[in-house]
Amino acid sequence: MAQDKIKMHESLSATVGENESLEQIKENFLKVKSVLAAHQIALWEINIVTLECTFTEEYFASLGLDKVGIHYRNLEEFFNFVHPDDKHLVSLDGFQKKLDGFGGTTLLRIRCVGAHGEIVWLEDRLLSVEKDGDGKPERLLCYTVNVTGQCEREAHILRIEERNRKIIEALPEFIFILDDNFFITDVLMSSDTVLLHPVNQLKGADGRSIYSPEVSDLFLRNIHQCLEDGQLKEIEYPLDVDNCERHYFQARISPFEDNKVMALIHDIGDRVQRSNELIEAKQRAEEADRMKSVFLANMSHEIRTPLNAIVGFSEIIALTEDEKEKAEYLNIIQKNSNLLLQLINDILDLSRIESGKSEMNIQLTEMTGLIDEVEKVHRLKMKTGIRFEVVRPDEEVWIMVDRNRITQVLFNFLSNAIKNTCEGSITLGLATEGEWLKVYVTDTGCGIPREKLPLIFNRFEKLNDFVQGTGLGLPICQSIVERLGGKISVESEAGVGSTFVMTLPYQQSLFNPDGVTVGANVADMGLRVDGRKKILIAEDTESNFMQINILLKKDYTISWVTNGEEAINSFLRERPDLILMDIRMPVMNGIQATEKIRAITLDLPIVAVTANAFLIEQQQALAAGCNDIIAKPYTYEKLKETIIKYI
Repeated sequence: MAQDKIKMHESLSATVGENESLEQIKENFLKVKSVLAAHQIALWEINIVTLECTFTEEYFASLGLDKVGIHYRNLEEFFNFVHPDDKHLVSLDGFQKKLDGFGGTTLLRIRCVGAHGEIVWLEDRLLSVEKDGDGKPERLLCYTVNVTGQCEREAHILRIEERNRKIIEALPEFIFILDDNFFITDVLMSSDTVLLHPVNQLKGADGRSIYSPEVSDLFLRNIHQCLEDGQLKEIEYPLDVDNCERHYFQARISPFEDNKVMALIHDIGDRVQRSNELIEAKQRAEEADRMKSVFLANMSHEIRTPLNAIVGFSEIIALTEDEKEKAEYLNIIQKNSNLLLQLINDILDLSRIESGKSEMNIQLTEMTGLIDEVEKVHRLKMKTGIRFEVVRPDEEVWIMVDRNRITQVLFNFLSNAIKNTCEGSITLGLATEGEWLKVYVTDTGCGIPREKLPLIFNRFEKLNDFVQGTGLGLPICQSIVERLGGKISVESEAGVGSTFVMTLPYQQSLFNPDGVTVGANVADMGLRVDGRKKILIAEDTESNFMQINILLKKDYTISWVTNGEEAINSFLRERPDLILMDIRMPVMNGIQATEKIRAITLDLPIVAVTANAFLIEQQQALAAGCNDIIAKPYTYEKLKETIIKYI
């Protein structure tokens, strides 16, 4: 009996204990549900075999679905509330595949549409599997989270990022994010921007490793001032690349965050170039004004000197009756009349040559015979005691040239030599050197001081103000020789003497022993007698040249070279009206060739032709001196329009 009481007591105690545990479990479960509801999280189950779902009323309240009119009992009803763009994510077939391949936590995020069009983002997680007695998966425990707020924030962030991306895409240049120690923490730019340094090299780099010490100090001062006063700073600075190419930029620096600033970088190379061109134009204008004053002063002196003799001796000759004196005075008047006529002819001649209106009578000329004729004329003009020597080949030398213009140049060389040589010798020489013919005059006269050598081909430049002359002779000679495709040079030493050299393009194949021209024409020599403009094409690909030649040969005289070095030589020989310069060529590229040509002349139009659309190569071409750029492939209209623009 006692034992039965004890058993009943133990049984009662066990029942009470179980009830207390169940109450505790229920209480804990309610707390969990309360916490989940506060975070808009709700639990649900699904039968893996039948796809039957179990949703409680708390499920819809916890997720806030009841407020927007969303309520469903199974997947088919749920499918009706899914946003059209997300229906492919929750099709029954697709959902079954997810269950079949379930091996852990599976995440599914979709949009639902409320009764009045409200968008609710739900995130379902498939947590764990209940198995039946045979160990096969039977039921799947899941929970759903209302992530609408999170998704709206993410969408807002994406919109901001997209807006910022569009702003950056619209920027003309790029942005550096810099800290107060001048380190580049980030680079922002549009996708088609080409920088002088690779982006991966810039990010995280110390600005001092990229910029010069002076520019780095300028940046640091303005970064610190910007961070201190919060005001926008603006600086302009140069950047040298590979120590041979200089670019100019403007940076607008403003506070960004913490110890960082944002620098909007803008390329101002074109503006600086235009500014420099304006300065150069102003200097040229001032120089032209100075030269005009010099010209007027020179002309006043040079014209009045022979006029004074002509007028004075004309009056004197009328007063004298001595025939011997009259003859002497007439001789003086005649010499000064010739001097005045030569003066006027020089002025008109230079004007005609430089305006391109002076005609060139190109003909096949035998140069040794011309040298003999010039010798005969000037041997009679030599001062007493001066030796006159001639050095020339024994065989005939033929060349396509304007005979009269070459004679004019030699007369000027010899006239200057005779005028400035009081003792010693004067030599007239002719020699062939490969593709060039050299004609020179050497004297042992007073020579030219080294500092005045660069000036002798300037207009109205006279080395001796007490010797009559306009100072136009040598500039006229230079213009003549350059129009003939040649070049003129001088070597001189004060007190020792001078050598003036005229170098002309020469082709031996022009003449055979019978005196007949073979295998050459005037256009090949760069001499245009038909008045057509000449275009030099520097292109290493034959098919590209053939294309241009077919398009232009009807209207222009075309010549072709295959590298930059040949382009320079052809320019010196032929003096074309325009050069189409390919950028990438062997031996010497187009940019290098353009720089060398620009050191000789600034007037010749040079148009760069490139298959590279990158901004950096185009900037290099313009910086080297190209007037314009044509990108391959180009149309005939674009090519012709560009050519007409410059010639």
